[in-house]
Amino acid sequence: MAVPRPVAWSPAPGGGAVLATVEIPGAVPLKEAWRRALVPAVAQILRDMHAAGFLHLDLHTGNILVSGGRLTVIDCHRGRIGAVSAKDEERALGQFCYSLSRIAPKSEVLRLVAAYFPAALAGRTTKLRGSDPDLERTARVFRHADAFRRRHLASRTRRCLKESTGFAVSRGADGLVIARRPAGPGEALEAIAHHDKLCAAGLASKVLEGRRISTFEGIVVKEWKTGGPFRALRNWVKGTPARAAWIAAQGLRVRGLPAPEAIGLVEQRGRSAFISREAAGKPLDRYCREDVPQLHNRRALLDSLAALVARLHCADAHHRDLKANNILADGPTRFSFLDLEDVEFRRIRRPDAVKALAQLNAALPVLTKADRWRMLKRYAAGWKGLGDLRAAAAEIMKATVARKHNWPGKAGADGRG
Repeated sequence: MAVPRPVAWSPAPGGGAVLATVEIPGAVPLKEAWRRALVPAVAQILRDMHAAGFLHLDLHTGNILVSGGRLTVIDCHRGRIGAVSAKDEERALGQFCYSLSRIAPKSEVLRLVAAYFPAALAGRTTKLRGSDPDLERTARVFRHADAFRRRHLASRTRRCLKESTGFAVSRGADGLVIARRPAGPGEALEAIAHHDKLCAAGLASKVLEGRRISTFEGIVVKEWKTGGPFRALRNWVKGTPARAAWIAAQGLRVRGLPAPEAIGLVEQRGRSAFISREAAGKPLDRYCREDVPQLHNRRALLDSLAALVARLHCADAHHRDLKANNILADGPTRFSFLDLEDVEFRRIRRPDAVKALAQLNAALPVLTKADRWRMLKRYAAGWKGLGDLRAAAAEIMKATVARKHNWPGKAGADGRG
């Protein structure tokens, strides 16, 4: 197995150790040098590593270097020497496949697995079915890859609550303050102070029961009251709404989904606040009324919106209040999710999808029945959990009518409401 040649080792002051290896000239990580032509070589080095009795416990595309077509495995201290079982092999390959899927199309990930298990995908180009042992192992590899994806995204989502190179955390007399770097807790507290002045002067953008929202200089502050026994109990169990919005903003970001840029989280006695950049656009229901009638072709809008909701659900992100006014539209193909305190990250079930689509459908004016059917088909092409599309459409329509938002709307019962 190709690894960097060690030249020196020494205990490190204060514990640990230092290892020096020969430099590999011109080496770059596989994640930066990936191309489809490398599939056979990568599959071979992974097979050789496992056959030699070495199990790498952090097997991702950053831990294989490419230099002049030669591959080298690094970070071998994250490994185990001994017999590599079939389960170990499948789990390690699943981890690598997840890492590879972040830089390469699915077809190339399938090629890698096919090269690792040569008999597994022989003559097969898409679905993993059948009783062939290698094919069953391949299916297990992809289940491991999905599990690694979920754990990795969950870990990256929760990083926003800890002090790191990306976030600054302060706990003191001002309560808990977290800010996204390069801003610091001081900037978050300044935003809260300005928000308080606007609210005291009656200049808040919106005042609702238990909530106040202000907008100034491209910043939005959304504050919730947290006092009282019921709210205190809820916040103790679930966390404050501001914290939920803060986590959701980070979670959507790491999943590549559009949301306002989070600036800070402030939790003080009796209240919590989420601070973000103001996102461009207008609420989707208003966009439909004002802009959609002028569109020469609605296809881009319908396909982009449906694909976005499918991506949301494929990323295990559930918006519990997916109304049209909780989506900003900045043109027919640019959107951003709002009311992030209603976003949670978990596996999406079919009833979740039906409810979300009904929420959106009930609050979308102007669009025709043909528009809505096109959106449903586009959504189903991205998220595969609806099953029979006509049966799903009937369920969605039943839930849509029950919501009574804009359905059937001012235009009557012809499907244009």
